[in-house]
Formats: sequence, C-alpha cells, structure tokens
Amino acid sequence: MQRQGIGVYKIVLLLIYGCCFWFLFRYLFWDHIHRLLFPEQKNQNYTDLLDRIDLNCNGILKNDQEVIHQAKLMRYNTHFVEKLIMDADDRCLAIRSLFSFDNRPNSQAERDYPLAYGLIVYKNLVQNEYCIAVSGGADPMFKHIMTDVDECFSNIRVLNRPRIDWGSYEIINSTFACLKVLSGSETPWKYFQYLAGVDIPLKTNLEMVEILKQWNDTVNAEITWFQPKRIRSKRIEAAPLPLYKASLSATVPRAAIDRIVNSSEARALLFFLLNTSIPDESFWGTLTGNTEKFPIPGGTDAAKWLEYREQYRRNHSEQLKNFENQKHHMRYYLSRYQLWDSNCRGKMASGSCIFGINDLSDLLKQPHLVAHKLYIDFEPAAFFCGLKEIRSRENKPFELDLKPYREIPQVELSMGIPYQNLSHPLWLF
Repeated sequence: MQRQGIGVYKIVLLLIYGCCFWFLFRYLFWDHIHRLLFPEQKNQNYTDLLDRIDLNCNGILKNDQEVIHQAKLMRYNTHFVEKLIMDADDRCLAIRSLFSFDNRPNSQAERDYPLAYGLIVYKNLVQNEYCIAVSGGADPMFKHIMTDVDECFSNIRVLNRPRIDWGSYEIINSTFACLKVLSGSETPWKYFQYLAGVDIPLKTNLEMVEILKQWNDTVNAEITWFQPKRIRSKRIEAAPLPLYKASLSATVPRAAIDRIVNSSEARALLFFLLNTSIPDESFWGTLTGNTEKFPIPGGTDAAKWLEYREQYRRNHSEQLKNFENQKHHMRYYLSRYQLWDSNCRGKMASGSCIFGINDLSDLLKQPHLVAHKLYIDFEPAAFFCGLKEIRSRENKPFELDLKPYREIPQVELSMGIPYQNLSHPLWLF
C-alpha cells in the first residue's frame, strides 16, 4: 500500500510538472518560436487601413443614388485600429504600415520644399515637420498611441498639453508652443500650416508645394474686423496691437513664424488674450495685419485691406452678389474651406458644416488646401473617399492650374500692385 501511495504521488507530481511545462511553453515560448519559424506572418495585419476600406468612391462622386444610399449606412469602428497598434510587437512598424507613412518624398520638388504643420488633436489619430498638441482630456489609449508616434518618427513632435476645449485659451497657447518647437527645427521648412484634427487635405502634398511657391512668401489668413465684445471686461486700448479677427487655420511663411516666436509683441498679445472670448481667432489677424506697427514678413495692412474692401462692396454690390453665388470660386483666403450656411448637405454643428457624402463632389473641386470638418462618426465614407481621391491623384500627372494662385490679392499687393489694379478685386471677399 505504501509503494502504491508513493507511485500515485509521483504520477500526480509528474502531471503537475507536465502541466506547468505546457503552460510555460504555450504562453511564454511558443509565440517567440512561432515568429522565428514563420516570420512572414508577423506583418499580416499591417496592411494599409485606407486600402482595406472597400468603397465605391467613383459611384459617390458620380452621384449614383444607390451607391450613396449604401455608403450612408457605413459605420467605422476605430477601436480595432487601436487594438492592432497596442497588440503589435513593433508598434512603429504597425503605425507606419497601417497609415502608409512614406519613407521618402514622392518628388524632388517636395524634397526641396518641406512644409511644417501644427495640429491640435483630442481623438482618432519624411520631409515635412509636424507638431501635434494632444489635449490632456484625450482618451488614455489615444494619448498612449500618440506617445508611440512621437517615439517612432523623428519629424513628428507630440506635446502633451493641458485639457483643450473648443474656444478655450489653451488652443492658442498650445499652438504657440508648437510654433516655438517648429521654429527651432533644423529642417529648412518653408511654410507653416495650422490643422485641426477633423481637417482633410483637398490637395496632394506636391500640389500644396506648387501652390505655396506662387504665394511669394505671403501669409494666407483671414482678414476681418475685430468684434469688441470679445474682450469682455478688458479695455481694448490695452491691447498691444490693434486687434483683427481671423480663423486660426492659416498658412504662414517661416520668416513670419520666426519673427512671431521671438517677439515681445506676440507674448504680450497672448497675455492680453487670456480670458477673452475665443482667443485663437484674435491671433493671426492681429500679428500679421499690423504691418506698420509690427512689421512681419508676408503680412498685409489689414486696415487698408478692409477699408478698400468696404468701398468696393458699396460700389459693386451686384457683381459681388453674382460672385458669391458661384461655385468653387477663387478667393484670397485658401488655407481652409469651411461652410457656414444652409448649403451644407451633411449636418450643422457649432454653426458650421460637418461635410457628408452629398458634399464630397463639390468639396473636392474647391481651390482650398484643406476642408474643415469631416468626422469618422458621421458618414465616414465621405472622409475615406476624400482621402482615397487625394491619394489616387498623387499617381497622376500634375494638372493643377497654378495661375489663379499667384493672382490672389495679397500676392499681387506684395509685388507692388496697387488695389485699383488688382486682377481680381472680387477675390478680396
């Protein structure tokens, strides 16, 4: 009986050891051995995300109603993308492959004319330089992935910032932080462009490069009168410069950015804008529109511009009305296309259009650099088909007519042409 007891004990012990060994082998060593034996399977899930999405974009752009109806039913789950990245053995490889980050410029023109971008983001995630300010209120997994992006790409700087809300001071504060980073970059980038996380490009990178070459190092920003109610309880006389209103989405030459980040006037303006209404809309217009008091490369005298524009409006009201009714017309402000009226065929939010599938065909014909705004959680087919169309254009011969871009008013003014002799005075609007 004693020997049988010892025998059973040894068998049980052997089974325990065997189970432990199987567990260790299965969960600790097998994945490593499997990767050594079958290395070609390592990247099986890293195919380009945009290529994975099966959409009849040609049908959408040709206004095929059945195709459009089906496309409107599409939903896109971003969580599986996050899981692919978080579960990847090589996250840098995963991010580069999933989002098709190029290792080299597509053309010599792009190599010779690098650009810089500043982005404020809070959700969804080579030769150009990027600074991305991430809101402190962003989802933890999103922030984790953006940290990986910062580590994976030498030309991308990710800044973890305090919580960023719409209209808050932190928008312009974080943007200025990015300007300082980009100004200090050794990359010889030529132009800075501000982007929001819900913008999509309307031009290829090469098209943008060739457009910017036409602009004679001028600033492309909105020029509008400032609304005194925005300063709330402050005295407008206390502002360091006369105030003008402009969208934060602007395209600015490097010399102007360097001037801004090294100036006491810009810091004084930032301090003054604290506790004002939507302070980011008081930044570019003020700093680039006071060429007498604050000389800046590529700037425009906003007071003279607005005075002439009002005079022209009074004398050419019928022409202006006809001009505004045209589709896809050129104008002075081309950094961003945003729709504020009832022509929106998507849906309105915060006073402007969230573009949808029915907007896409017109959207892609606009002369602007980017469109604002498209959401992945609202008719995502519009977002993805827009990106697919721009990508497909990269592989086609260059066909963009550049002549109108060098005839926009601020470019002609920078060349010494007086207001009365502008080629297209209606483009002042």
